[in-house]
Amino acid sequence: MKPLNQTRRSLFHPLLGVKQLVVFDLETTGLRPKQEEITQIAAIELGGMRMEMGKSFCTYVNPGKPIPRQIQKLTRVRDNNVKNSPNPKEAIQAFSNFVGQATLFGHDIYRFDFQFISKHVSDDPAQSRNIQFIDTMDIFEALWPDFSRLRNSLDDIAERLSAGLSSIRRHDAKGDAILLAHIFQRIQDHPNLERLCSRVPVHETRLPELSPASNASSKEPLIGKSFKTSVSY
Repeated sequence: MKPLNQTRRSLFHPLLGVKQLVVFDLETTGLRPKQEEITQIAAIELGGMRMEMGKSFCTYVNPGKPIPRQIQKLTRVRDNNVKNSPNPKEAIQAFSNFVGQATLFGHDIYRFDFQFISKHVSDDPAQSRNIQFIDTMDIFEALWPDFSRLRNSLDDIAERLSAGLSSIRRHDAKGDAILLAHIFQRIQDHPNLERLCSRVPVHETRLPELSPASNASSKEPLIGKSFKTSVSY
């Protein structure tokens, strides 16, 4: 996998709100990208002045191998959930169609999620495209310099921002995507948001080229079902 790059900073930094931003999360069969595979992908579109939650995407993914028992217990994704689901390449293609030209936002996605995604994305420019993303780890290291990287779990971040942790099912791609959406909304209220933007990089990686038959602007999932994105806290 090629190193992920920081792109030139755009005129409007995504933290300040853009028309197209998508939060997302994966569940996997384990922590090692070379040996393990994706079992679930969920994403939510954010937009408007308050970055409100819009359309959503969710699919189980058939990893092509049994899900370890401890992982099934943690994520509640069972072998019978994924047996008739798309394989990783198909699911990532559908995810790419949903994302369109949006900037992606997720937790520790530089080191984790994109390691699982990138191995299924071709380096051929005719089959893949550049996509920008922002990683929570960059944001919260800028917000809390004393907050050790090893302790920067999504639970810790949600608790610090009072982002509704108790109302959301964790270690589930849908629940974690909803939590990430609320975390992003909390960030919009930061008193030094403009200064924070100057310290948070926008990275770049690749996703599959959009399918010719897809209408990326509609954000309709081609695989899986949409899910309710409201939660009280």
